Amino acid sequence: MSLEQLELDPYLLAQMYDQPIIPEARKAAPVTEKALPKVKYLGENQKNILLLIQNESEAYLNEELFNLLTNILNACKLGMQDVALVNAATYPGLTLAGYKNAVPFRQCIIFAVPPANIGLPPMQAYQLETHEQLPCLYSDELQLIATDKALKGRLWMGLKQLFGI
Repeated sequence: MSLEQLELDPYLLAQMYDQPIIPEARKAAPVTEKALPKVKYLGENQKNILLLIQNESEAYLNEELFNLLTNILNACKLGMQDVALVNAATYPGLTLAGYKNAVPFRQCIIFAVPPANIGLPPMQAYQLETHEQLPCLYSDELQLIATDKALKGRLWMGLKQLFGI
């Protein structure tokens, strides 16, 4: 008996092949991007400078630390209108790349936010580093800087390097 004379029952064929013999070109399901949270910040961000702090107890900073921060900015010939102050404790899991997409910035100062929390490798304090193609300066927390003159000096040296003062 030759194959040309072979007759197969259509019901039997349907049972044998429950999927197409020649696969169709399948379209990939559209990837839905995880929506970035709307990042709230203090300041107007006119000069695109991101200041990241970590404060679980308050929205941003208490009055004493806020005054210290404004004095630091004034020394750099900047004001709150020039920066975006973000409390990283409000956005757990958001990386520096996520902040970059949510808040436009060209320079970043990280005040005691653990680098791993924002997707960065360990950073040297007060040393200018580049992450996400942007200059970043890692610093101790403002509370510690307020009480230590040596740390204020190290921060000032890092800020001079960051801003070209």
